[in-house]
Amino acid sequence: MSALARSRISLIAAAITLASCRSDKPTGDPSMASAAPPGAEQTDAAGGANVVTVIASDYRFELPAEIPAGLTTIRLVNKGPSLHHIQLMKLEDGKTVEDFLAAGEHPPAWAIPAGGPAPPEVGDTSRSIQMLEPGNYALICFIPAEDGLPHVAKGMSRALKVVGPSRSAASEPEADIVVKLVDYDFDFSKPLTAGKHTIRVDNAGTQPHEIAIVRLNPGKKPADFTTWGMKPVGPPPGTIHGGVSGIMPGTHSYIEVDLPPGEYGLLCFLPDAKDGKPHFEHGMTKQATVAAQI
Repeated sequence: MSALARSRISLIAAAITLASCRSDKPTGDPSMASAAPPGAEQTDAAGGANVVTVIASDYRFELPAEIPAGLTTIRLVNKGPSLHHIQLMKLEDGKTVEDFLAAGEHPPAWAIPAGGPAPPEVGDTSRSIQMLEPGNYALICFIPAEDGLPHVAKGMSRALKVVGPSRSAASEPEADIVVKLVDYDFDFSKPLTAGKHTIRVDNAGTQPHEIAIVRLNPGKKPADFTTWGMKPVGPPPGTIHGGVSGIMPGTHSYIEVDLPPGEYGLLCFLPDAKDGKPHFEHGMTKQATVAAQI
């Protein structure tokens, strides 16, 4: 299998049997919905939104089995030792995680990409804020391991039930930057600067897109990170500082970031609807200088 020829979603086909044979999903502690890990930030920029904390480790998610519908801050705490993200998939027609894992090579039409936080660095936390409608969801980690298999093939999937009505009447956060995901580019309302931002991510394209915000090591380019990201062997050529996993056209999510100055890569790894190649191979990659605010 050529890692560069496949995206995270198409990588699942190489190991779908392994994943679907796994019958013991870890059961999370419901108290984790409101309890943050020691030392973690417990405030919520969404102002009254539901908050769910997800603990990721090799290769499992820990979280409540059920959360209320509505505006939700998802906190992803990475206990490592690998990078992990959350790709939420909304499962329609009464389908389950097991149905998704057994669906075969191509993601089924009843599985709808619904966002989730990009991978935080090991020991760190990333956040996304989005509206969650009632229904069944799957949490999937599609990031490949050193052997090329996606983490979902090693058991990294969980079911989540979102139940209504919402217990929260929270308003969406006020964003100071808007980025539109288009086919195939990132269109920012204004340049990124160092410091804290709340970014609204709009999918203005014709197919699902994501954004990963990567601070590049000196001398490295976005292409160095995409190569490493498809098969993460050896030290990474940068660090991830926020982003959101795949969302559908016409939908949006919010991310909270705190960016140090430096050179950054903006990346989309999702597969193209026409040829299956990662969107970065279609040009959905950009380098940007993040300067200190004056």
